[in-house]
Amino acid sequence: MIELLVAVLVMGIGVLGVTGLQLVSLQNNRGSLVRAEAVQLAYGMLDRIRVNPGTGVPGTDYAGVDLEDDPPSANNCVQNTCSVAQMIDYDLALWKCSLGAHHEHSTCTGLRDGELLPAIARQPGLPDGDGAIDIDVNGVLTVTVQWTGFNGQVQMLSIDSQG
Repeated sequence: MIELLVAVLVMGIGVLGVTGLQLVSLQNNRGSLVRAEAVQLAYGMLDRIRVNPGTGVPGTDYAGVDLEDDPPSANNCVQNTCSVAQMIDYDLALWKCSLGAHHEHSTCTGLRDGELLPAIARQPGLPDGDGAIDIDVNGVLTVTVQWTGFNGQVQMLSIDSQG
């Protein structure tokens, strides 16, 4: 009888250990999924900047976007012909709304209503996701994406590119 109780105890500890490993594995998989999405969003913004370099040094017109800045109001540049400045506002609005922190902003709801962005259920963005764009005196463009990770820790990813 004692042998049976010891066997059940050992088996129970083993099952708890496997369950703990599974939980940690799921948390790490979720973290890597969010990080991969952050990388995609950062490179997506860099691609938009390369396509529409603006005036002067490429990327300069996109610089100066800070974390917690609201998305700019934007015209529908899919259905309308837009100027370079309007296209920059459109790119920034799509990017900021895709990041996740500005779902309730009027620009984001307008882009979703106009079907320029998928519904929040299909593309929720990053948890509290936000972004910034800066350019230094050497013309190095930095796209930063920030989100809230596991245990409420702020995570940040920065990608540098020569303009």
